[in-house]
Amino acid sequence: MELDIDEDKIERIVIIRLSAIGDVVRTIPALGLLRKKYPNAHIAWVVEELAYDILSGRSDIDEVILLPLKSLAKKLKNPRHFFGALAYIFRFIRHLRGKKFQVSFDFQGLLKSGVVSFMTGAPIRIGFDKGFSKEKSHIFSNVRVKLPVPKLSRIERNLLLARRLVGDINWPETLIETTPKEKSAIDLLERTKLFQKRPRIVIHPGTSPRTPYKKWGADGFAKTADLILSRVGGEVVVTYGPGEKESAIEVKNLMASESTVLPEPLNLMELAEFYRRSDIYIGGDTGPMHIASFVKTPVVAIFGPTDPVENEPYTKTPFRIIRVPVACSPCRERKCKKGTCFEDITPEMVANAAIELLGDKKGR
Repeated sequence: MELDIDEDKIERIVIIRLSAIGDVVRTIPALGLLRKKYPNAHIAWVVEELAYDILSGRSDIDEVILLPLKSLAKKLKNPRHFFGALAYIFRFIRHLRGKKFQVSFDFQGLLKSGVVSFMTGAPIRIGFDKGFSKEKSHIFSNVRVKLPVPKLSRIERNLLLARRLVGDINWPETLIETTPKEKSAIDLLERTKLFQKRPRIVIHPGTSPRTPYKKWGADGFAKTADLILSRVGGEVVVTYGPGEKESAIEVKNLMASESTVLPEPLNLMELAEFYRRSDIYIGGDTGPMHIASFVKTPVVAIFGPTDPVENEPYTKTPFRIIRVPVACSPCRERKCKKGTCFEDITPEMVANAAIELLGDKKGR
């Protein structure tokens, strides 16, 4: 379908990428492309609770619209809160419609994002075509984009969707922005909790509760950290998300060298600022890995079942993917407990990649 709209008169655009954290982060370059083409347009973004903080306060977004799907789902199951949740949904739809968006982008390609795109009332609704989206979400889009190849990085997929509107313009570098609030919080953390040695080596051993099959063993992370410290010195800091502190402490306890586990999990924006001030990030396929790459901190990504094409880090930041191909990988077998795809990944491989990326940032 051709765009039935004067592209030079577009003033109101809405982005729909509700979750997850890493996927929201990887949609930021597409936002940059839209903002470059339409510097004066009102650009809004609809997002769920977990990734809201990554977007709030950005200078290139005019409005971040929160859609608290998890809390709404709970309330709809509770007779006491059912009608209140229903009223919230109707207010949310009225709010979206009242914005009179001209173009809606469904970057997620799921039923929930397709429905939200349709609810905006935008006359132009751009999304992925059948075969490149899921749960029949393509039916809610009236401009459908086919990908040139079956597999592309998530970042490239999103850029292609944005280019359906903006055309073939250069892709600007678009990073995660932090505020003075996060800078002050990390200033305090550095003064009171860290040894301030360099290089600062961040280890993030956890994964989300829904994807434990992507998790490399604590022993591997511990041995990797010890190898790096023995060769280049510095300070190892183990970060973690909510509910992951035990994994972080396990890595610390297995290390022969000293390391620091942060006393509490940082929020997403504090995490971004902390990673920005670090010299290397080492972890699996998680949202924090993508956050690190979007603040220009070199990344060593340990991939077992993860597809290395679709899930590569931000390509404008140096990175290395550590992966040993096996017949069953990539996969999305969430219940897999074999871990075959991790068996031949060694701490030596990971440490060598990290030291290579550190370059001259050794023993400062």
